[in-house]
Amino acid sequence: MEGHEERAAEAEFELSEMEERSDKLAEDIESAKTDWEQQKKAGSVPGAGTGEHDEGPDPEVTGGGPGGGGSPEVEED
Repeated sequence: MEGHEERAAEAEFELSEMEERSDKLAEDIESAKTDWEQQKKAGSVPGAGTGEHDEGPDPEVTGGGPGGGGSPEVEED
């Protein structure tokens, strides 16, 4: 019987640790969002603006990944 109680206590401890890590991660995410919003408003941070072309070319138009490049993919009907 003691083995089950010990395992239950370990599981509760692990659960508690996971909840703490989850809460810390949620705080880190919220902090990063807040920081990003402040940087976008500052205007002095390259790439943090809110303009139409701030994210670079549209990869669907230019092909390739985030920086464009490659050849555009054309869907054939």
